[in-house]
Amino acid sequence: MRVLILLIFAIIITACGGGGNGSSSRPTISIENPTSEPTYATTSTSVSIGGRWSGSGFIQVLNTTTGFNTVANTAINSEGIGTWFAAVYGLVPGDNLITATAGKADTAVDSITISRPLQPYTLIINAADSTSATNYWTDMHSINASHSIALFADGTGISTTGNVLSEDAGATDTFTWSILGTEAIQIDNCSTCSFQQITRISGSLDEGVFLGQVETVSGDGEIALHAFFLNSGTL
Repeated sequence: MRVLILLIFAIIITACGGGGNGSSSRPTISIENPTSEPTYATTSTSVSIGGRWSGSGFIQVLNTTTGFNTVANTAINSEGIGTWFAAVYGLVPGDNLITATAGKADTAVDSITISRPLQPYTLIINAADSTSATNYWTDMHSINASHSIALFADGTGISTTGNVLSEDAGATDTFTWSILGTEAIQIDNCSTCSFQQITRISGSLDEGVFLGQVETVSGDGEIALHAFFLNSGTL
């Protein structure tokens, strides 16, 4: 009888989760970088976000605007609470709602809206026109970092000549330009200008740098983005 009573007592303790063994707490997650505010503005197509989490080793980050998914790296301390981070790429002009989810069946979610300018190409225009220009851009990926361009709001511009991928910069020439899209411009009326198209534009005049994928006079494009740096003076 005593053995039977002890056995029944043990079953009751197990069913109640005695001692707390086997119990699990709900996961938590927070976004604290680049800000803990609900919104953040950037001119870039990518941004690093991160924060703190607990109760789960699985964190998923999603740009709900584009559907782009990434799994974040996590760091865990001895108390079961850690930090997480993720590099979010492919931000589109306008609002990008980014969600961070911890856990699988039992989940916790935090979100942030990251905004980019609706027309990124407008942020790299050097001046109203050539007579008021005081700076220009140099492609640091070009031969000897010598190929340069200046863009003006009146739809004109100045560029060095030659293929930026294989030649030193030649003399400068003038051109007109047109809009290919919110993040892209087309160089017109200059068959020898260094740049025929600049796409995937991000960055700004205020920051002194922008990124863009170039197409040169030979019609060659590159997958990698080129970095353009701002210089004082005129072409």
